[in-house]
Amino acid sequence: PISNDSVITTVPVGDRPYALVWNSTNNKVYCANSYSNSVTIIDGANNQVLTTVTVGSGPHALVWNSTDNKVYCANSWSDDVTIIDGATNQVLTTVTVGSRPWALVWNSTNNKVYCANIFSNNVTIIDGASNQVLATVPVGDYPSALVWNSTDNKVYCANYGSNDVTIIDGANNQVLATVTVGSRPW
Repeated sequence: PISNDSVITTVPVGDRPYALVWNSTNNKVYCANSYSNSVTIIDGANNQVLTTVTVGSGPHALVWNSTDNKVYCANSWSDDVTIIDGATNQVLTTVTVGSRPWALVWNSTNNKVYCANIFSNNVTIIDGASNQVLATVPVGDYPSALVWNSTDNKVYCANYGSNDVTIIDGANNQVLATVTVGSRPW
């Protein structure tokens, strides 16, 4: 247990750790190592490295799909998403997406993973069950962040370059609206 906000331990991972996600089903923490092109998988109970798996080039973002117990890793330099089995720690497949995948979010209502592609100005939508690309939706310039609204089943995409947020319908993958916001939303 954590007491007095003290450091329990430090776990060695790959070069330039960039993103983290927790898998509550198996109590594992995944660390994307941007310069090592790998994801280190850590046992949440004993803080030990279970394994390190090779992914695409420049892993930049992670998201966990609790329905299918999969971890998705957006690889920003190889323009793809690596999908890891949460139970076995094995790479299941790699899916090609747009240019420079930058952010991920999972929609549990429709079991979809959304990947914001910062250089192609679009969002790739991946089916969580089949690992297939369902659609690619055009958004604003330099999409840099995503969030899913479970109440209304909408995905919001912050577009850094066009100072707006694109709202995507989670059920039918259509753009509902684009809302102007402040300068350079991230």
